[in-house]
Amino acid sequence: MPTWPKGTKASTANVDAGSDQISSARADIKQNIDNVNDIIDTFDIQPDSAGQPANGDLLQYDSATTTWKPIAQDSISSGASANIVVFDSTVSEDSAGGVTDYRGTYTLLGSGGITTSTNTLTIPAGTYTHQSLGNLFPVTGVTSPYDSDEIIVNLVDNTGTILTTSQRFKARTTSIFFGFNAHFTLASETVCRIENDLDDAQGGPGSAYQLPPMLLTKIS
Repeated sequence: MPTWPKGTKASTANVDAGSDQISSARADIKQNIDNVNDIIDTFDIQPDSAGQPANGDLLQYDSATTTWKPIAQDSISSGASANIVVFDSTVSEDSAGGVTDYRGTYTLLGSGGITTSTNTLTIPAGTYTHQSLGNLFPVTGVTSPYDSDEIIVNLVDNTGTILTTSQRFKARTTSIFFGFNAHFTLASETVCRIENDLDDAQGGPGSAYQLPPMLLTKIS
């Protein structure tokens, strides 16, 4: 392993006058050669096909070879990543008034590492913020003004633990206020699902609602 030549500077005492003897400076010359070799061994700057590192490359330490190597700037992650999760299907008010799982598919936008399989979301380990990009709104079976008695939507992990729950208000407007604005942490990659409990006095069993897209941002 090369050692960065800090604290091993050669003296100039035997090379700063015309009368100095080369023999007296021999040890200092050897020290400078050793220092230069250590610097060369510390930086493994491989040229590209054009004979030079690419424009904009940065240096990254490689512990496997104990050297610094060039790396493309656009290959470095900032640490934060995000997915927008779009609900492909609507959700309906349950005739029994109970909690039901979202059974539709999702469309994923972004490069946050989340994957989907039918009605589940597989979320990598990390700490996330969870936000809604809009309001819930009725699609069929309900006429304005809407009267939301209860609208609950939860993000739930594979053990049944609620990671985040929606905020909701009883409303008589053109849409029903709804949203996630929370954060959660997963210790390992986790399969999650969306469950909902809908009850709208203006609607009734079978009334359909469109959930707004969700923004899941991994912050660490």
